[in-house]
Amino acid sequence: MKNYFAVLQIPENSSHDDIQKAYRRLAKLYHPDVSTATDAHEKFCEITEAYEFLMNHWPQRAIRYPGETVTQQTFEEYLKTDAYEKFRQEVREQAYRQARMRYEKFKKQHEAFQQSGINDIALLLTILIRAASIVLFLFLFLLPIVLAIMNEWMMIFLAFFVWPFAGIIGWYIMDNRRHYLMPGHFYYNLARIKHLFTEKHAAQESCFYCPYKSADSRPYLLELLKLKDIRYKSGGFRQHHVNYINRYVTIAIPRSHKAFILHTTNAALKIISIVSCLLFLDISSIVWRFVIGIILGGAAGALVLLITRTRSNKTYLFSLGMIARIAIWILCLVLVSQFTIHPFNITTNDSIYFVITSIIVFDSFLMQLINFMLGKKSSQPLIMQHPAVTEKFKEGFIVCNDIPVLSVVYPMFRWLLG
Repeated sequence: MKNYFAVLQIPENSSHDDIQKAYRRLAKLYHPDVSTATDAHEKFCEITEAYEFLMNHWPQRAIRYPGETVTQQTFEEYLKTDAYEKFRQEVREQAYRQARMRYEKFKKQHEAFQQSGINDIALLLTILIRAASIVLFLFLFLLPIVLAIMNEWMMIFLAFFVWPFAGIIGWYIMDNRRHYLMPGHFYYNLARIKHLFTEKHAAQESCFYCPYKSADSRPYLLELLKLKDIRYKSGGFRQHHVNYINRYVTIAIPRSHKAFILHTTNAALKIISIVSCLLFLDISSIVWRFVIGIILGGAAGALVLLITRTRSNKTYLFSLGMIARIAIWILCLVLVSQFTIHPFNITTNDSIYFVITSIIVFDSFLMQLINFMLGKKSSQPLIMQHPAVTEKFKEGFIVCNDIPVLSVVYPMFRWLLG
């Protein structure tokens, strides 16, 4: 017989709780979903077998069989029977099914995450930041030398202040030099992008966004959540942890190829509008350039959808609560801005930084206040949604939790790219 205590890496006098803790720790370590070891699956089956055996068949657990209590003698006799081998086989099969089921679920979640494009966006931002860090390193390294050559040699002592920072950046670059400018692989290559815009499949149901078209393209996946519990832990000053326990649901809304193309075009128009306004709009305030870019991008997208008689896939974001919050944000920006007509220009005073910070940090409190005042109507969309989406909103599902920063950033991301 195997030494199951050794498999779980615990002494033989371990308690019930010790066995459970050891199993949880090793299961997290060797589960095929998270472990890269070649023998992870075998290890997971071994620790599952050891856990099940010690919890259900070890005499010290005082488990009673029908009509008798297990003693050391009857236990040793049990080990020689076919029932013990049958038990081992059943436990290993159970562990295999459990690991396989979780691995398949993990694969589906990972594939859905890749298809969402979030991973590619994060990877692109990482590459841009790392490229900028190379430029920053060269600037910090060469600055004292250039100033010493162009002005006077005493400027070389500036190196004592800037070269330590250059050294930290340079050390990080050297430590990751093998894959520094390509830390990962993009999911959407040219072939996948082409397939994305050309794929069609036979469908029996109609497109929700274009009712006169069949849903022959990939559906629009809408993820909603419902708060189940909030767990708070405190370990003293500046050691607090809050964990939101949510119930998630993903709704697949049938969509036609035409609607998919128009929704993608709509997202592109928004991005182009925002970037164009930030770069070329002749307005002093960069905040108002961004706001005007959002307004023009949303208007252009809405006009395209109106002309093509296609519903937007972002209307679920617009509820009474969201509109009230946007109105309050705009009002706060207007109060710290000055408008001139001839020539047209918008300027802001120094309070703009406080206003932007307050919007990002304290919007979650405003969200809670509006929800308290309006109740469920605060989060329910004003425009008709797919019946499955409408039902979930009535059940109390929402777009995102009222968490600082997230309550502003996430809806913006969903409206722009989600």
